[in-house]
Amino acid sequence: MSLPTATPPGYAPQPQPAQPVSVPRWGYQASFIQRRQPAFWLFVILLVITGVVVLGRELEFIQVRPTAWFFSIPLLILYVAPLLVAIYVLDLFEREPLSLLVAAFLWGGIVAIGFSGMTNTAWLQILQKVIGPEFARDWGPALIGPSVEEILKGLGVVVLFLVARAEFDDVFDGFVYGAVIGLGFAAVEDLHYFVRLSEANDQIGGVLYLYWVRVISAGLYGHVLYTGLVGMGFAYFVSRRDQPYARRVQVGLAAFGLAWLAHFIWNSPIFSFLVGNGSLVNWFITATVKGLPMFLAFAFLVYLAQRREARWFAYATARETGTDLLSSDEVRQLSDLRSRRAARKAVGARKGPAAEQLMGRLQREQINLAMVRTRVDHEQHPDLLRQRGLIRAIRAQLGAIPDLPPPIVTPGFVPGPGPGGVPGAPPWQPGGAPGQPGGAPGQPGVLGAQPWQPGGAHGQPSVSGAKPWQPAIPGSPSAPPAQGWQPSGVGQPSGVGQPGGVGQPGGVGQPSGVGQPGGVGQPSGVGHPSGVGQPGG
Repeated sequence: MSLPTATPPGYAPQPQPAQPVSVPRWGYQASFIQRRQPAFWLFVILLVITGVVVLGRELEFIQVRPTAWFFSIPLLILYVAPLLVAIYVLDLFEREPLSLLVAAFLWGGIVAIGFSGMTNTAWLQILQKVIGPEFARDWGPALIGPSVEEILKGLGVVVLFLVARAEFDDVFDGFVYGAVIGLGFAAVEDLHYFVRLSEANDQIGGVLYLYWVRVISAGLYGHVLYTGLVGMGFAYFVSRRDQPYARRVQVGLAAFGLAWLAHFIWNSPIFSFLVGNGSLVNWFITATVKGLPMFLAFAFLVYLAQRREARWFAYATARETGTDLLSSDEVRQLSDLRSRRAARKAVGARKGPAAEQLMGRLQREQINLAMVRTRVDHEQHPDLLRQRGLIRAIRAQLGAIPDLPPPIVTPGFVPGPGPGGVPGAPPWQPGGAPGQPGGAPGQPGVLGAQPWQPGGAHGQPSVSGAKPWQPAIPGSPSAPPAQGWQPSGVGQPSGVGQPGGVGQPGGVGQPSGVGQPGGVGQPSGVGHPSGVGQPGG
């Protein structure tokens, strides 16, 4: 961002329309390794001094409780790694240099921790002598902790600014650096708590209990939030040159005061009655009551900072929007992480995984286009022409990838001759009472009707719930008919003169509607009057 760009011989910068002074100058990223910056060497010296102190303390912990120390490391990695990624990707446009993020983490985890341990102890002893041991025990952490620790962590943001001023473009940059400093501080502080407070005879159990209290219950409400607020206030002060000096000072101090207040409430005995017997649920409730309101307010401030950067991106790319470089829909997509991902997935579904990766590269270069536009002073600047050409080349590659062929639909199973020999016919369902013909759906004897219920005596309609059918004595009126066609009891052919069901002839001795349909084209062989004087089935 702060590095000069090479220009061809004879190139003369030309003015372009004035931009609002609040628009950041995104561009080249600076490295933290700035040997000509005194602040860089100040950082190195402080890191070495406090590093020796912190290393000695860690070696002592390893000797006293090695199991607790080594068991804590992977647990803390599970906490730190996702938060680092989240903080990094929350910066929608100009991601911060990794070297500065590493320096921020080291400041929080070594420099600030190293000085805070000695300073907190000294001030706590002073408070005990001046006011009393009981007051110092109850309120010392709430008064001393925020005052010492927020100043030490905030100084880390100042040092990073002095090393790489060009990286502090806006409020969101301060959030990123402050949050990473706070995360480094929280990780090492949690490690010390895990080891010191774990029991010698149950080190793993003690670590897990404290991990629940300090990480799972309170991991989002602690130092990441506090120092993120401090960083946002400082970044507002140094980047918002369009605002009056007094207002910038007020905003910076207000952000620090809000962080101090949140830290004070967390360390104070306020709401300590919620802890009760110290159960895991009680700790979670206490952490939520103390930390959630401030976390929601902090999240809202982060959202506002993100929206501000999105507006800047739209302004910076206004001249490119509507061209083959950037559409208005793409501007909206690039302003939100979820929309970016949805656009990549849509291309991947249409053209395949290679196209999805290429779409991600196109999005990155479109964002870089905004970076370039904020630092060049002419439409024909070599950097701008180069960036435009890169975007067009990626678009050409993306357009050359053919769409995936439509999925081949394997023909489904075509039913063969169903019951009765009719292709695709629905499965046969038993009809009504013996001797009933097929009728309308739901009537006796129709495919798909309700299952047949055994009826009563010969000549009576089938009654649901009657006793099961039993073979009758041969020769009796209810005896089953012989196989083959016989005249019906009322002189009409069975089945109203229509052929019976297809398939094999019905079995002898089975009531019509529960056996197999009769032969093709042959009347059903019942030969006795139906139960209600209807043609046999």
